[in-house]
Amino acid sequence: MLRLQKPLLSLLRRGCDSPLLSLHRLLYSTASTSTFSVDDYLVTTCGLTRAQTPRASRLLSRLKSPSKPDAVLAFLSGLGLSRSDIAAIVAADPLFLCAKVNEKLAPRVAALHGLGLSDSEIKSLFLTSPSAIRSCDMASQIDFWVPIFGSFDEFLRAIKRSDRLLKCNLDRVVKPNIAFLKQCGLDASNLAKLHFNGYWTLTTTPEKLKELVARADKFGVPRSSGLFKYALATVACLSQQKIDSKRKALKMALGCTEEQLLIALVKGPFILRASEHKLSSTAKFLTTEVGLEPERIVRLPSLLSYSLKRRLMPRHLVMKALQEKGVVKVNYYTMASANEKLFWSKYIDRHKESVPGLADVYTAACAGEMPSQLQP
Repeated sequence: MLRLQKPLLSLLRRGCDSPLLSLHRLLYSTASTSTFSVDDYLVTTCGLTRAQTPRASRLLSRLKSPSKPDAVLAFLSGLGLSRSDIAAIVAADPLFLCAKVNEKLAPRVAALHGLGLSDSEIKSLFLTSPSAIRSCDMASQIDFWVPIFGSFDEFLRAIKRSDRLLKCNLDRVVKPNIAFLKQCGLDASNLAKLHFNGYWTLTTTPEKLKELVARADKFGVPRSSGLFKYALATVACLSQQKIDSKRKALKMALGCTEEQLLIALVKGPFILRASEHKLSSTAKFLTTEVGLEPERIVRLPSLLSYSLKRRLMPRHLVMKALQEKGVVKVNYYTMASANEKLFWSKYIDRHKESVPGLADVYTAACAGEMPSQLQP
């Protein structure tokens, strides 16, 4: 209490218009450094919920004063970030509150502006990957990656899926990988379009990438083929044991030979990314319900990649309805592979008068209301 005597006397002598309010502020500022509570600060100042504070407060256990986080919050607010935006950033990366504003954050934002990024684009980066903003040179990363992805928006979508791209060393990892992939006939931009598995091939260690390419070669897809990137993306997300297990399950479900299975894998290496259950149930449906021969299926492997309940079964139902009415002779693969707009135009709208209610049946089937005899 003795520490407060002189400030209090000074306050009373000045005759403030709101002495109680000024007294409250004085008491708070005096107590803030000695009784600073991280939990309370996270809730009252940063906007976190009580449920979000335990993890954040553990990471901020050494924080004894609000001075540094206050500076960070003021900086974020100055960028135009709302209270809810700031709460999202702190919840995602509590250590952001300990970032050095003048030495780190301000120069990095200036560098982003130097690349021509707008305020809204910079705000999006802060919200998407605050830990990367705090820990690495974002400007050099963006300058490198955006040409590969084709646009800033595509790059932003990529780091929303995985900010691994921002944290990977460009000189030691990414650039050697891109050079090796180019030797294999692969373009980094094409791999970037394969989303997470494509990103992984670009950012894994150069040694691991060479192993993956060797495993992808076992699919029998020529490196010069546009399908080789799918083989590489497949082995990037599956162990060899998992691949072998899926090959066995698919061969058993189709009743095909190893040579026939290889035909399917060369034409569609991506099919092994589906689960064993999906591969088995789809193969069973195509052979027993649709009546396709295994020899036909392995030459049209994309059929195995389509959704069974939302595409293959509903379209089979439409095919049967059209055939029963004698309206048109339908090729199931052509029907199944058509995009939704073309399918509606060619098989639903064109025959809505000769087969009344077909649109309703198809819509219901896509929603899961499938006749029991068509259930897998």
